[in-house]
Amino acid sequence: MKVVLFGAGNFASLAWYWLSHDSPFTVAGFTVDAAYMRGPSHHELPVAPFEAVQQHFPPGEHHMLLPIGPASNNSLRADRCAAAASKGYALASYLSSRAIVPRDFEPRENCMIFEGAVIQPFASLGRNVIVRSGAQIGHHATIQDACFIASSACIGGGAVIGARCFIGLNATVFNDIEVATGCTIAGGSVLTTAATQAGTYIGVPAKLR
Repeated sequence: MKVVLFGAGNFASLAWYWLSHDSPFTVAGFTVDAAYMRGPSHHELPVAPFEAVQQHFPPGEHHMLLPIGPASNNSLRADRCAAAASKGYALASYLSSRAIVPRDFEPRENCMIFEGAVIQPFASLGRNVIVRSGAQIGHHATIQDACFIASSACIGGGAVIGARCFIGLNATVFNDIEVATGCTIAGGSVLTTAATQAGTYIGVPAKLR
């Protein structure tokens, strides 16, 4: 299967590396918004403007994967996923062979589960979720659409992480806690009570800034 990657920066390079070495996909090229075109190629593969990507990589012959970080509370990635789907692309997913997941786990559209990530039984992940290296998602936890879980973050069993949340490096969310849509739990912070309104939570215990 051939896949086109959105982006031409470091995160897109990381996705290119892992898809090339640890997936059934063949990376055919890259696409970026025309205003961010830096050159005609990346990793010796063609880069096409997203506005005209169908002309270069026909949707019937290619999937698309959008490894976009948590900018604007993950809304940029969510917006570009919707745009790619509207252009007719099926959205790919990546599941590292070195992630620890239940046997029946199947990532949904535009999910990326990196090496060393742990997803326990009965956890639920929505669409367009990125789980970075070494992150842990406890049993019966729910991660809603368009979240970004950074490396070594730990989400306790039964926790509910609302859509478009960012859980930072080494951050911890205690068991059975609910986190409202659009929250950021800053790196190294420990959330011990519910985050009931959107915003950035910092500290140990984490408080709304």
